[in-house]
Amino acid sequence: MAKVHVLGSGTPTPTPDRFGSSYVIDLGGELVMVDCGPATTHKLAKAGLSATDVSSVFLTHHHFDHNVDLPCYLLVRWDQSTPDTSELEVFGPQPTSAIVAELIGTEGVFRRDIHARIEHPASQRVYTTRGGELPRPWPTWSAQDLVPGDVAERENWTVTTARASHVQPYLDSLAYRFDTPTGSVVITGDTARCAEVTELARGANTLLCCCWDHPDGDEQVDECVAEGMVGNMCGPADAAKIAAEAGVEQLVLVHATPSMARPNSSEKAVRIAEEIFDGTVVFAQEGLAVDI
Repeated sequence: MAKVHVLGSGTPTPTPDRFGSSYVIDLGGELVMVDCGPATTHKLAKAGLSATDVSSVFLTHHHFDHNVDLPCYLLVRWDQSTPDTSELEVFGPQPTSAIVAELIGTEGVFRRDIHARIEHPASQRVYTTRGGELPRPWPTWSAQDLVPGDVAERENWTVTTARASHVQPYLDSLAYRFDTPTGSVVITGDTARCAEVTELARGANTLLCCCWDHPDGDEQVDECVAEGMVGNMCGPADAAKIAAEAGVEQLVLVHATPSMARPNSSEKAVRIAEEIFDGTVVFAQEGLAVDI
């Protein structure tokens, strides 16, 4: 059975327990990553997953808590690769393809590091010890900018995209639906409740929906929520309404602020969601693995 590993289930505010967003869909031998927020590469290793087993990376949008570990991941995957490692595919809203080139292209930010690892004899010995053959190649990848409605199909999965309502027009944001032989999962990224995401999730097995904080003022909330950020993000009620209207089986609440993640607050979020949605509700912790 396919499963989703919750690597990152936090926000731009770091805490000891959560920071940023990242998820890996484990298809049994093939891994697909969605978002690459702070420390994703390290969290991937903590989950017992290999960077080189990730075939594709999908980015929901280009806020740093969703993409800041991308350079680390790209470099680690390239550094650990052997001739048998598949070429990485990177997808996301514009300017995803430009960002990847700006990081690891021949004129990219990390070109000096890459050049040294290709040319220095000690680095060459490490590479050949791992099974590589000289001359060591420059990183290669395939990158594609996506727009709502785009579909990408591979042997083990099909992904469909929809507009997520977040901070347009400053950044484009996408939600993704992955249909696999054993089930379907929708990952919203950052979004307010909107018809496009609800339709994308219709009939899915599992929905991972952002659940930023409580908007009702019953308890202390984070400063950014008090200033109105909640208008661009789901709280527990809106996440549950999407799940109920879409007819999904399981709702996983992710992307929680530090105040939302406190035990009493997270328990309240689950109670609110369960009053609206009659399926399974899970409040995500980093390191959680969820069967699709």
